Amino acid sequence: METLVNRLLTSRIFLRAVYYPWIALPYPARRLAASAGIWALLLIKRARGIHRHRGLTPADRMFTLSFWGVPSVNSSEYHLTLDGSVQHLYTLDLEELKSLPAVERQVTLDCVGGLRNNCIMRGVSLEHLLDQAGPKEEARTVVFHCADGYFTTHPLKDLMDSQAFMAYTVNGLETPAYGFPLRLVAPGKYGYKWAKWVVRIELVPGAPKGYWERRGVPDKAWVGDIR
Repeated sequence: METLVNRLLTSRIFLRAVYYPWIALPYPARRLAASAGIWALLLIKRARGIHRHRGLTPADRMFTLSFWGVPSVNSSEYHLTLDGSVQHLYTLDLEELKSLPAVERQVTLDCVGGLRNNCIMRGVSLEHLLDQAGPKEEARTVVFHCADGYFTTHPLKDLMDSQAFMAYTVNGLETPAYGFPLRLVAPGKYGYKWAKWVVRIELVPGAPKGYWERRGVPDKAWVGDIR
């Protein structure tokens, strides 16, 4: 039963069937519907006991969601760029990323749809990468740009406080469906803020909203927060 629910909640056909009526609503109604839906899914998650799952998620129960599909990224040609409100542009390839001091942690990824993965991710500290570029004083927000055109934003302080990092393996595997070559790990935030296939990290002043947030999904996206 749980596997069936996981498949339904990660099915692009099902999600698009929900998405198109939702996006057709006026923004205030869309935002209200999003908050109500998240609240309902939180209740279902608690009723199913998912909030108590702490051990590693078995491989056959790991979920992943790619609303537009998985983009083709050639890892041998991959480069990450850090720019925007920084002292200097910083670019490095995957091998250079892997040569930096590694971070490996067991993390919990909660989907806004009510699913949860507990897995081990390995990568490089976001703080370390930003230090190499040198954030300017006016930098307040970090924008993560992805290979499929998706983007999401985080207050710089949130990322530093949560010790966010950029992962290149999940449970020791380089798996495109889970964001390889590089994905953001943003502890405590919903999965739509864990940007996959990140190709550019941009620092900016102000507080711009990300892709889903502009459409009515909660902006801060702390797990359990429906605002």
